Amino acid sequence: MRRSTRSLLLASFAVLATGSAVLPTAPAHASVGAASAPSGPRAGGAEFGQPNGRPSAARPVAVVFRIGRHTLSEGDAPRLAVRIDQRGVRTVAARIAFRPVGGRGSVVGVDLGRVRTGTLLHPAWPAASVLEPGRYVVAVHAQGPAGGTLLRRAHASGRALLTVRPKPVAPPPIVAPPVTPAAPDPGVTADGVFPVVGPHTFGGDDARFGAGRTGHVHQGQDVVAAEGLPVVAPLAGTVVARSYQASGAGFYVTLDAADGRSFFFAHCQQDTFAVTLGQAVAAGQQLCRVGHTGDADGPHLHFEIWIGGWRTSKDSRPVDPLPQLQAWDR
Repeated sequence: MRRSTRSLLLASFAVLATGSAVLPTAPAHASVGAASAPSGPRAGGAEFGQPNGRPSAARPVAVVFRIGRHTLSEGDAPRLAVRIDQRGVRTVAARIAFRPVGGRGSVVGVDLGRVRTGTLLHPAWPAASVLEPGRYVVAVHAQGPAGGTLLRRAHASGRALLTVRPKPVAPPPIVAPPVTPAAPDPGVTADGVFPVVGPHTFGGDDARFGAGRTGHVHQGQDVVAAEGLPVVAPLAGTVVARSYQASGAGFYVTLDAADGRSFFFAHCQQDTFAVTLGQAVAAGQQLCRVGHTGDADGPHLHFEIWIGGWRTSKDSRPVDPLPQLQAWDR
């Protein structure tokens, strides 16, 4: 071996031993046929596949989807908000489906047509569409131009739950016939029991029969008493009404007394009815308790006396109950 060749070999071995020489840089990806294999510490992660949290290039993603409140009353429309993204795509075909849980009922759809990606939309609820009472799974459906359907991720699934409650049925309003000023009831008698068991007063002028009210006049007498005191039947009779009116009487009871008159007891405390519809009661038997349900400023019994039945015909009429109450109070 010549000297120059021997020197070159010795230098090469020294380089390999120390690692201090700079070798030619290899390509980052080795060519394997027509494909390129990844290299580096992130191989198989964001460099190779879809980066987490970004729109997919192959499938659209619902990055925003809201339905407003998750509980609605029948007839209310959900307030929709949706944004669909797809990397490198400007528009996708989209719709929102309301599918009843359990498969009972009709599927209601909101067709959005082609929508721009990356844009927050507030679709209007179709006027002809109605959601029946029940529970629904609400889902966004979308399809990109290449046919890819919506990608559902844990943080952007495009799904929500909705409950539609039946519309509450309001009780029919109690329409009072025109009040004709009347003389004190000729049927006033000392026989009977005062309707409130406990301390009470008759209030001021505003508590009297005929006092002005918005749109009508007061048709009874208020007996001011503490919340929860028993309300009893003044005379024996039959319970002909037991109901609730939120805008006026609250919880109320009506009694047809044995002497032909009808007695009306309003603003009873909630959940204190002690009688049932059609029940025969004795004088002094508890009907409910003093409360302030309905349109009432404080605890009191609103008491009415009717001649000719309680709102049974055009001849039914209320009379001033104060003389009778004072007779029972003695």
